[in-house]
Amino acid sequence: MRVSASTFLLAMAISAPAFAQDAPPSGECTGDSNEPACGAPEQSGGGGGGCGCGGGSILVAFTDQGDSYQYADDFDDDGMEDNADNCPFDFNPDQLDGDGDGFGDACDFCPAAAAPQEGGVRIQRDTDGDGQGDECDDDSDGDGVANAADNCPLVINPSQTDTDGDGLGDACDTDDDNDGCLDAVDNCPLVADALNCTETLAVIPDECFADEDADGIADSLDNCPGTPNEGQSDADGDGIGDACDQDLDNDGIDNSIDNCAQLPNVDQADEDKDRIGDACDPQLCFVIDGDAAGCLDPVAPFAVKASIQDARLTAINTGDDVLLHIFANRENKAIRYTWLVTEQPAGGNASIAQPQGGVSFSNSIQYVYENDRRALFSAKVPGTYTVELLAELAFADEQGYDVRSAKSTVVIAVGGPVLSDGCTQTGAQPWLGAGLAGLGLAWRRRRR
Repeated sequence: MRVSASTFLLAMAISAPAFAQDAPPSGECTGDSNEPACGAPEQSGGGGGGCGCGGGSILVAFTDQGDSYQYADDFDDDGMEDNADNCPFDFNPDQLDGDGDGFGDACDFCPAAAAPQEGGVRIQRDTDGDGQGDECDDDSDGDGVANAADNCPLVINPSQTDTDGDGLGDACDTDDDNDGCLDAVDNCPLVADALNCTETLAVIPDECFADEDADGIADSLDNCPGTPNEGQSDADGDGIGDACDQDLDNDGIDNSIDNCAQLPNVDQADEDKDRIGDACDPQLCFVIDGDAAGCLDPVAPFAVKASIQDARLTAINTGDDVLLHIFANRENKAIRYTWLVTEQPAGGNASIAQPQGGVSFSNSIQYVYENDRRALFSAKVPGTYTVELLAELAFADEQGYDVRSAKSTVVIAVGGPVLSDGCTQTGAQPWLGAGLAGLGLAWRRRRR
């Protein structure tokens, strides 16, 4: 098509405060470091809008046949352009919005409660950053005191101190002693005396030196008035001392659930599943089934971990087929394996279908059985069974270690009634013996 006029790059940007969102949301540049990059199409020639986050643009060509769009601006690829998408950063082609507040259910802090209006615009807020909006959170500030009983429901104040007894906690009361002199200019904010407004803030009367926690710092000056903290340390500079700060790194995630409590990491990424966030984890060591002590270190000698189908399973019944999983601290390597039942109750007669074989493809460190040769455990008698995994690298270890074989065990608890016996075959097979040669496995060498 012949282009008869210039091509224009259109871009616009908006910004939003953390844990607050305006409706309708926009997929253009937010300018917020907590949000993903704006929905810039990967248009030919590179470039993008000048909003500082890589674009957010739509390329429009004015031709002799009318306007045409080269690319649509759809950050989440759900078929809805960002300026019409009620969740521009979350895939939701159905655009469901149960409470009709302009925020799609996929990104609504409170899908069943409409966000309130402020200045004619609906804004959803999440004061404590727990993923639940204030309008449906029983404890909006996350201080352990329910909103109904909290004298400062949107400000953290677990002590619920209310010096003047007016029902408004000191944490959110602009005149704590109710003497008509606002705290900002009151040189004795916790003792009622209107004359204090006539004194300079540098002159503090003796009666102002209440010290609830006896740390030598007057409560009016203490950044943790109910918790001793002589050093007054405040690592994140939010005005709340470290000794009583529920969010030490000020990333919006409470210390009790923050996997890097002293280092901001909003994404809480934890690749090796050891409950230590990647941002502060000194070692990459993959944890399987919550066993941090036996994690798989990718730079250590070859090691494996045996696991049942789902570590969350609490009851396996007789007759059930349970998938046995192979984890290894090497990715995409040719590995021969054998599964064995080494311990079982009297009369257990457990079986493992396809106990021997090989794998060479892994999803991270979890290996995938090839050609549907899945190892399945089954038992007909209730009790505790021990299953052992024996594994061997088919080729030399590229890490340089001489160790090429490893083993691991998994204990399986089986419940339910005793089933009638039939022709079963245990998984006890010779350890990677000559029988493997007849499997005819074509090992695939893959690059990590």
